[in-house]
Amino acid sequence: MLKMLPLIGLLCLVGCATKLRTPLNRMVSPETVGGSMSPEFELSQQQQLNGTVDTSGSEPYDLDFTTKQATGFYGALSLTEVLDVTWQHTASAVSLVGLKWQFLGGSLKQAGAGHSMAVMAAFGGNEHEIDGDTQIKFNTSASDFSLIHGYWFTPFWQVFETLGYSRYGISGKLSGDDSGDFSDEAKHLTLAGGTALLFKPYRLKLEIAYTEADWSESGKDTYLSWAFGVAAFF
Repeated sequence: MLKMLPLIGLLCLVGCATKLRTPLNRMVSPETVGGSMSPEFELSQQQQLNGTVDTSGSEPYDLDFTTKQATGFYGALSLTEVLDVTWQHTASAVSLVGLKWQFLGGSLKQAGAGHSMAVMAAFGGNEHEIDGDTQIKFNTSASDFSLIHGYWFTPFWQVFETLGYSRYGISGKLSGDDSGDFSDEAKHLTLAGGTALLFKPYRLKLEIAYTEADWSESGKDTYLSWAFGVAAFF
């Protein structure tokens, strides 16, 4: 139970802070933590989309998106040797809770040479208000699915790739200086690749990702993003 306290603290600290943001980077490798009730925690610097409501058109208003640097958080708790419950969050975006199942290769505690693969599914949603001259009340929903592959060249060095598909929904209302409804839905298709160095119990990770974001109201765009982070597992 004591090993879970840092993860519980992170959930309480940032799990409820939400803005009109969606993540771009993945920052996941295929390995589960290993064992039973063993945690992993990661802190990263990555990129995300930051949305603002465009009130120049007619209702429901579109969202305009720009890229923004953000702090990322990842937590995992092993249920079995091959199954983790996971939690992902980038600053002020919706949190995602899900499962990772590793069907090829060893866990982090058994890391060695060769291939490893996993699938991951996560879901999230939130209601939030942003106060100001214009008050924003909105709902967000998210689902995320990933196929992750990794290859260990040595017990200390790994490369990994992720094919990810995400869906996001944002809808809300403006009141105050500006008023009206807004809504948008997106499909994100992401191909990410990275490398990791393992110094048990720590990992250093670097990733670059290509994302095609298709918003129902705001249109389609592509993004190249990068991220780096440090993780610890016990």
